[in-house]
This record gives sequence, C-alpha cells and structure tokens, in this order.
Amino acid sequence: MRRVIGVVCGLVALACSDNSPSSPEQFISLASILQPSANNSDLAPPTVFNTTMLSSLESPACTSDSKGNAHVSVDGGGTVHSNVHINNQGDEVVRFGHIHHLNVGAATGPIIWWVSAPTGTNLQLTDRNLRFTQVGDFNATNGHFATHADAVAELLENPGDFYVNFHSNACPGGFARGFLD
Repeated sequence: MRRVIGVVCGLVALACSDNSPSSPEQFISLASILQPSANNSDLAPPTVFNTTMLSSLESPACTSDSKGNAHVSVDGGGTVHSNVHINNQGDEVVRFGHIHHLNVGAATGPIIWWVSAPTGTNLQLTDRNLRFTQVGDFNATNGHFATHADAVAELLENPGDFYVNFHSNACPGGFARGFLD
C-alpha cells in the first residue's frame, strides 16, 4: 500500500510541475495502478467458503453433541487458509481435521488438505473450545489431484464436492462435517 501511495504522490507531483506531460499517451491512470492484474494476483480478493460442521452430516454416522464452524478461503495466489472453531460439547478426544474431496458417487473421499497441525499428528485434544487457524497442508498422496494447483482449481469450480471434518477417538471417520459451497 505504501508503494501505491508513493506512486500516486509522484504522479500528483509530476502533474503539478512545469514539466508535466502534455500528451495523453504518457498519462498513467490511478485505476491502472490500483486494479489487480494477472501479474498482481495476490491483491485479488480471496474466495471464501463457510460451513457449519455437524455430526448428522458424517458418513459413517456419528452421534456427538460437538459441532463447529469452518471458514476456508483461497487467496489470489492459490493458498488455502482455514479457520475452524470446534464447540466440543460432546467431549470428543479430537485427533485431527481435514478438507476432503468426495469420491464420485460416494459419501466420503480422500484427504486433500490438513487443517490441523502438526500434519499427521494425533492431537488428542479434549478442550471444550478448540480453534485451528492455518494454511492448508496439501496431501500429495490423495489420489485425486497431482498438484495443489489442480486441487485448488477444482475447489473453486466445484466447492460442494469438498467437505471439512474433524475426527475423534469415538468417531474415527469424523464427528463433525460441513460441505463447502
């Protein structure tokens, strides 16, 4: 932002000087500086998905009073960010969380991104209120996508084919799930 302000100040100073350009071809519009372009994709607004995670959405079924909310965003550079809050009223021993991609015609699918850290660690958390905020860690052995970029492209195109869920000792297949859309 400081860079943009500096450029704007420079343009204003140039326009006010005796040596200001007289030809419209030399004029640089403020909109062209501030507008994100293909070369400046990190400035593009993120694509955001929110979901409520419930045990009633799990497959196989799990009975738990624990539930949660997940906020997943993809920034202009393709990085997946997650912010998850678990209300652990079911006293689950929380192991880990993921973003999965559904297998065609099935109710489950492989792990695409880990949303709990450290990746692969059985956390064994029992707190009533749990928060997980991190960059999604791509699972290269997922069987659906060869690269993180391929997975992000599919997420942006068909978010309803992805779900966030958290696993516990009592419900190893998941105790709270929510579909992105």
